Amino acid sequence: MSGRTFKKAAAAVCSFCLAAAMLTSCADTTYICKSGDKSINAGVFIYYVMSQINEQTYAYYQSNGKMSEDIVNEKYGDGTMTVGDFAHEDAYSSCQRLMCTMLKFDELGLSFTDDEKQEIKDVVEANWDPEYYESIGIAKSSIEQIQTGLEMYEKIFYAYYGEGGTNAVTDSDINTFIKDNYVRFKLISIVKAEGKEAEAKSTADEYAKMAEEKSFDEVIKEYKEKTAAENGSSSSAEDEEDTDNNIMVNKNSSSYADNEVVKYITTGMNNGDIKTYEDDNYWYVIEKLDVTDYPEYVEKNRDSLLQEMKTDEFEEMIDGWVNDAQIEQNSDAFSRYSAEKVYDKYLDYQEDQAK
Repeated sequence: MSGRTFKKAAAAVCSFCLAAAMLTSCADTTYICKSGDKSINAGVFIYYVMSQINEQTYAYYQSNGKMSEDIVNEKYGDGTMTVGDFAHEDAYSSCQRLMCTMLKFDELGLSFTDDEKQEIKDVVEANWDPEYYESIGIAKSSIEQIQTGLEMYEKIFYAYYGEGGTNAVTDSDINTFIKDNYVRFKLISIVKAEGKEAEAKSTADEYAKMAEEKSFDEVIKEYKEKTAAENGSSSSAEDEEDTDNNIMVNKNSSSYADNEVVKYITTGMNNGDIKTYEDDNYWYVIEKLDVTDYPEYVEKNRDSLLQEMKTDEFEEMIDGWVNDAQIEQNSDAFSRYSAEKVYDKYLDYQEDQAK
């Protein structure tokens, strides 16, 4: 082999090796997954990873009364995964759900108005923190993709369950849900100040008796005026007339299922009853009312009631879309943005902020 031939061969080998190295080190990791012509930004994945780490950091603190020194390597759940492993897997699951939301949005022929598009941009701009996000590898376009996905989710939800939707929820459905799950009441709360517990009980008895002769709204108004005078403040009669004293709570929700006052109203009172009730800190005067005799609540809270009724069902529907979808994972990006690496960048950011 001549010297010139050898040099050409060597150059060819070097070019091949260089190309191979470039392909290995410069794989496209700007997206985490794709389906057809749609893709989810890698920055979205990083955002979800960091969100889950933050959530687990808070959970660890609540359980242990201290911060973890190495949260990503703490055990998660039954101990078969670390927090980092879980955050990594959960973030990818969130990306799959976002992809399916985007696909379903198009499938249903949904769209945004110009005003809605601008609102998305405004929300992104208001929450954009370039110093933080860019330091951990998240571009503004990824935040916009997440926000757009949230708005798509809402539009799809109402395309199914809203008025005229595929699985539209009727007024009758909502009234049945309220009757089965809600309790309605009005109350006065009287503090059991130390050394004045008997006085608090006497006040509760006084206003309970008063409520037998006047409307409960009038009784509430008189009590507020009395306490305002005692505290040297004023209570506007005009404001009180506009106040809706009705309280409606879902007695079966996680927020109220263990609330002793709500339990008492649910099981110890009938509609129309006026009773007093005591807990560790207060005496209460309570009037229980019929939940079905309050149509204004449905009118004002229809959207939130729909979400209470149908969110779990909708989430299961999305799970089904994920199972049926053809989504291709970008394994290079999935490996590159491990929870450990994402969290290390966050710690670097914190260190820089502390300087």
